[in-house]
Amino acid sequence: MTLAAVVLAALVLAGCSSSPSPQAGPVPGTEIVHGDTVATVAHLGPTSFTGTGPLGVGETTLTLPTDGAPVEVWYPATKASVAGKPEATYDIVSWLPAALQKLIPAGFTVDYPSGGVRGVPVAPGRYPLVLFSHGYAGFRDQSTFLTARLASWGFVVAAPDHYSRDLTEVLGDPSAAKTKTTDVEDLKATISLMAAQDASGSSPFHGHVDTSLVGAVGHSAGGAAVEALAAIDSRVTTFVGLAGATVGSFGQTRSGAGSIVPHQPGLLMSGTADKVVSHVSMIAAYGRMHSPKRLILLRGAGHLVFADLCEVGSSHGGLLSIAAALHVPIPASLVLLASDGCRPPDLPPPRAWPVIRQAVTAQLRYAFGFDASTAGFAGLGAAYPSVVAANRASPGP
Repeated sequence: MTLAAVVLAALVLAGCSSSPSPQAGPVPGTEIVHGDTVATVAHLGPTSFTGTGPLGVGETTLTLPTDGAPVEVWYPATKASVAGKPEATYDIVSWLPAALQKLIPAGFTVDYPSGGVRGVPVAPGRYPLVLFSHGYAGFRDQSTFLTARLASWGFVVAAPDHYSRDLTEVLGDPSAAKTKTTDVEDLKATISLMAAQDASGSSPFHGHVDTSLVGAVGHSAGGAAVEALAAIDSRVTTFVGLAGATVGSFGQTRSGAGSIVPHQPGLLMSGTADKVVSHVSMIAAYGRMHSPKRLILLRGAGHLVFADLCEVGSSHGGLLSIAAALHVPIPASLVLLASDGCRPPDLPPPRAWPVIRQAVTAQLRYAFGFDASTAGFAGLGAAYPSVVAANRASPGP
C-alpha cells in the first residue's frame, strides 16, 4: 500500500469515528443536536433571532403542587397546528385583589396578547426548558414579547406566579390562605413540575422536555431570583438577569443563595436610564460574576423595557391612567415601578425588544451547546446602533 493510500484510509477511519453532523429535525426548519430539536440557523449573526422562529407557539397553564400557583407555559408547536387559530390573551385585571376588582365596571378588561395558541399539541421533538421569573409586583405573563418568542425558537418556557411578590400580593390581597413560598423555591418546583410532565405518559409534554438543559431568565427581582437559583441548583445550565442580579446588586444577601456567585455562565442586561435598578449596580454585579459572562447595556432604556407593561393599555394612556380613571388606588411606592421606561425621553420598549430577543436566545443556544460560536453576539452595537450602548464579555479560560 502506498503512503497516500495509508493516509487516505486513516482519514476515512477518522471520519467514521467523528461526531455525526446534525440531522434534519421532525419539523421543517429544525435539526437534531445532541438529541434536542433545534431551530436551524444557516448564518449565525447579530440579527438571527430577532424575528419569529420556525416553530409555532402553543400555550397552556399548569399548577405548582407546592403552593397551587399557576405556571404559564409556552411551547413549540407546528405552524400548521396554530394556523388560523386565535392567539391567547391575558387580562391584567385578573391579578387585582378581589377588593380592587369590585371597583372595576362589569365587563371591563385590560387585555393583551400572550403570544401562544391554546389547545394545540406540542411539536414533535425534545426541547430544553427555560424558566421565567417575573419582577416585584409583576405576574407570570408580564414579558410575553420574550417568553412566547423563545418558544418559536425551540424552547419550552415555564413562568410561575410568585405568590410572595406578585401584583396581587403587593396590592394588598387580604387572603392568608395562599402558601407563599419564596421565588427561588417556586423556580425549583417549576423544574420538578416540568420533569414530571416529561415523564408522565398522560401529559401532553411527555417526552418533549429536556430538563438536563435549563435556562433561567428573570426580570428585576426575578433577575436576582434566577441568579440565586443558579447558585444553589446544579440543574441550571445558564442564567439571564434583565435589570436584576444578586451579588454586587440589590438582590445580594449576607447569607444564603443571594450571597453566592454562581459558576454557570450568565448574561446581564440593563437600561442606562433605569431609575429602579441602576445600570451601575448591574455593572458591579457583572464584575462579581464568574466567566464566561456577558453584559449588555441598552441606551436610554428604563426598567420596563424588559416587560410588556408599557404597551398594555397604551391606547388608554397606560396602566396608571387607567387606574386613575377607574379610581383604583396605586401605592406611591409603585408609581415609579409601574412607569419607568414608558415615557419620553426613555427608549420606547418595542425598539429594544429585537435585541433583547436576540441576546437571550443567543445566550441560551450557546450555553446549551447548539451554537459553536458567539457570533450571535458579535456586532450588536453595529446592528442596533441607537439601542446598544455597551456589549462586554469575559469568555473565561
